[in-house]
Amino acid sequence: MGPRAEFILLAALSGTVVAVLGYLVASGFVFELPLGEALRIGTQWSPTGTLAALAAAWIASGWQQRAARAGRHWGAAGMALRATALTLLLYPAAVAFWVMVTGLADQGASSGGMPLRELAAWVPSIVLGATLAALLVGSLPAFAVAFVLCRRYLRRRGGSTTDIA
Repeated sequence: MGPRAEFILLAALSGTVVAVLGYLVASGFVFELPLGEALRIGTQWSPTGTLAALAAAWIASGWQQRAARAGRHWGAAGMALRATALTLLLYPAAVAFWVMVTGLADQGASSGGMPLRELAAWVPSIVLGATLAALLVGSLPAFAVAFVLCRRYLRRRGGSTTDIA
């Protein structure tokens, strides 16, 4: 597997883990759910982190490759900062997409699901709450994981990891 494919795959997996752990932390403070229930709900919301991290890693690695071709070398911290910022920018779209997909699946699976028109009215509130939780709980862990992944990616590509971006 090439460095870019590995970076994107590991970023998607880490997005899943950060989303689940972030939900566990947030639910412990806000909702006071039992661990099993919080883990179940966190797992249901984990595709939002996966989608946002996957898209951000794909964009950031392409951005880094274009910069390297132009003669600019990125450091691991700079690339991690860019990837984390992209993830946080893409997260609201991933949440909105996931809410609508699960609402549509709920409509198809059961007759008692919430009508999509009514669900669409709730999407902005859900997106706001999830995005605030991601900013407050997930930013630093996401940056730390992104730093490790970016450092590995840049080393595998043969780029410099000692200078700042």
